[in-house]
Amino acid sequence: MTFLVYNPRAMSLLTRSRRAAGILLLVSLSLPLASCWEEKQPASWKMAAGPEAYEKLFWDEVKAKNWPELERHLGATFVAISAEGRSDRAQSMAMFKQLDLQDYSLGELEATPNGNDMMVTYTIVMRGTYKGQPLPSTPFRMMTVWQQVKGGWIAVAHADAVAAPAP
Repeated sequence: MTFLVYNPRAMSLLTRSRRAAGILLLVSLSLPLASCWEEKQPASWKMAAGPEAYEKLFWDEVKAKNWPELERHLGATFVAISAEGRSDRAQSMAMFKQLDLQDYSLGELEATPNGNDMMVTYTIVMRGTYKGQPLPSTPFRMMTVWQQVKGGWIAVAHADAVAAPAP
C-alpha cells in the first residue's frame, strides 16, 4: 500500500514555481502588444515639441478640415510650390480645401535649424482625393520652412513633389 505524505515545503515550492511561470507567461504575451500602440500625438499646437509634431498637426488640421486653425499656422507671406505652380497663402488655403485627406503617414523626416527658422523635409503617403480625383499611392516629397514667432511656430514656405519611383 502506498501513502501520500503531505510536505508543506514541497507544496510551497511548487506553488511559487507555478506563480513565476504564470507571471513570465503574462509578461511574454504582453510585450508584442507594447509595439502595437501608435506614437502619442501632441494634443495641441502649444504642446507640440519638434518638427515632426508640427508637421503631424499641420496634416491633422487638413484631415479634420479645421481651416481656421490651419490658417493660424500659415505666415502672412506664406508661399508654396507644387505641380500646379506657385501659390500664396490664400491660394494655398483654397488648394488645401480641395484635399479630402482620409489618412497619411510621414517618413524620412529631417529638420535643419537656422536661427528662428527650421527647414523640414520628409516623405508623406496620403490616402484620399484632391479635386475629386484619387491621390497617387506613391509618396510625396515635402519641404516646409517653419519660423518661430511670439505665438509659436508658423509655416512660411512649403514645396511638394511626387517622389520618383525607386530604380
